[in-house]
Amino acid sequence: MFKKLKGFRVLGITMAMMMAISGCGTAGNTSTTEARTEAVTEATTEATTEAAADTATGADAVEETDVSFGEQELEELPEDPVSNEASQIIGDLTSPVTADNKSEYDFTAKAMEYMNYIGENLQDRGRENGDKNQHDATIEWIKSELKAAGYTDDQVVDQVKDEGGFPLNNIVVTVPGEDDSKQIIVGAHFDGDGVGDNGSGTALLLATATGLQGKKPHYTTKYVFFDGEEEGMLGSSMNVMEMSDDEVKNTIYMINMDAIAFGDYANIYGGLNTGYDRYLMDENSDKIPPMTDAYYFAAKISKELGFEVMGPDELDGYFAEHETGPEINDKTFYTNPWTAKNPAPLNDWGYSPATIPASDHVPYMMSGIQYIYFEATNWFAASSKSDTLSYTGYLETYDETLGEDGMFMNTKYDTLENLNELFPGRAEAHMHLYSPLLSALILAE
Repeated sequence: MFKKLKGFRVLGITMAMMMAISGCGTAGNTSTTEARTEAVTEATTEATTEAAADTATGADAVEETDVSFGEQELEELPEDPVSNEASQIIGDLTSPVTADNKSEYDFTAKAMEYMNYIGENLQDRGRENGDKNQHDATIEWIKSELKAAGYTDDQVVDQVKDEGGFPLNNIVVTVPGEDDSKQIIVGAHFDGDGVGDNGSGTALLLATATGLQGKKPHYTTKYVFFDGEEEGMLGSSMNVMEMSDDEVKNTIYMINMDAIAFGDYANIYGGLNTGYDRYLMDENSDKIPPMTDAYYFAAKISKELGFEVMGPDELDGYFAEHETGPEINDKTFYTNPWTAKNPAPLNDWGYSPATIPASDHVPYMMSGIQYIYFEATNWFAASSKSDTLSYTGYLETYDETLGEDGMFMNTKYDTLENLNELFPGRAEAHMHLYSPLLSALILAE
């Protein structure tokens, strides 16, 4: 997960440029692919420059940053959202994956095998600041697993951007659907140096892609293994900018998975972050829909699969009443608990069911594509060392003696050894939640 808050200022410039060029992702979008590409090139250069100048990581980087969005005046989002055309069918979708057959679509065992392999052999996958050999080996390993499962060379494609430095290399797998007029995008970033962030998301994406190989989805599915997320969502931005207007318009939703192993609570997010994103977009903000249909569809399907869901309604005011979060349950999905009526005690960054814009769903969201985001963390955790970290979802566990103030992603503590020693069984429990849900969302019809 992209955690350098200083980079968010650059992200704001990047996303504002995307919004201005893409017409905010509305049905009347008249932007061109060339304009998208030019914009991301310019913005990516600035983001990379900023990232290179900021060598601090983890909590130290957060501590150096003055983040105070709670003072921003929030307005109501429009009652009649305008979005990409394909998202208008979300409310009518169903899934062939049910409580009775979900075990057939639960690829937890393979995901755990992949995550263990990453932790033991490919821990340092950073694109520029990691081990280049491991980064390149990860790309080859992912492609070899996909092809061993039966995907063809025509289906497994490298999406590369190389301007003479270290190439940015996404892997895109296309599975034509029965209805190829619309598509669902599923992604996770493979770069970084953590087994949680994001060996876990990569493992689930790869296990799902290989597990569903040979199963024709109703809508075309694109699995995207993103590069460059830790430097500012470079790979996902590149993927969005290279989409045609029709592809943007015909994407039902994007599913993103990032850091799903360590956190106390298994979360689902969706929708526009009304605090931070309005701060970024200024005059463009009233053109962006709430985009919560995809979240509520994921919540509905979760319940149909037999899982519990504590969403915005159930969590609104829970902390105010109990002064802590709900009991951790490995058969329950949670979300950001903070609402306009009951905001976080500190760091009022945005409201449920959205999250801080810090992972690969963001470029899609800013182009008007609805998203569903999987992440395991703890929104109820406070820090005695850093107010900036408290109640933001950066801390993955209540116990701040673990990791770096309760945070593992983007720290030296994000290892397979720590995961197994400190949280035995947690990653597998989360996979058993996320895996059948992911299959159900991919196979929606």
